[in-house]
Amino acid sequence: MRILILSFLKSENTKHNEILKKLSTAAESKGHEVRVQNGITEQDQIHLAIYDYIAVVVPASPLFGAKVHPKLPEVLSQCGNPEGKKGCALVVKSGFMSQKMVRVTMRAMEREGMKLDYFEVIENVDHAAYVGKKIG
Repeated sequence: MRILILSFLKSENTKHNEILKKLSTAAESKGHEVRVQNGITEQDQIHLAIYDYIAVVVPASPLFGAKVHPKLPEVLSQCGNPEGKKGCALVVKSGFMSQKMVRVTMRAMEREGMKLDYFEVIENVDHAAYVGKKIG
């Protein structure tokens, strides 16, 4: 299965980079073909049509509140038709509203027609390896 891990994490954050690495390694260990792309900076290079599964990874809001990343709906609507694609919503924990951020991200993905089969709050780097095995 071809899997896209669409990241909206900060690329200069080492914890975020380690989490993405663990997610992709764990998914590849199940025999999937995985590609990680940054939804913020690599928007021109994303083509959703060639992937069977799309995993969206976003950071939680800093403290209170939960707003979908402004680029997420834009990427999903402009980079191909995600309608009918399977996917999952993953949120890297920080602050108090991580669970709410999962719900907000799921709603944004479902508005574009995606079918979600998994969602999770990633606690730390080790937990990312466990979550990566469930992708796909």
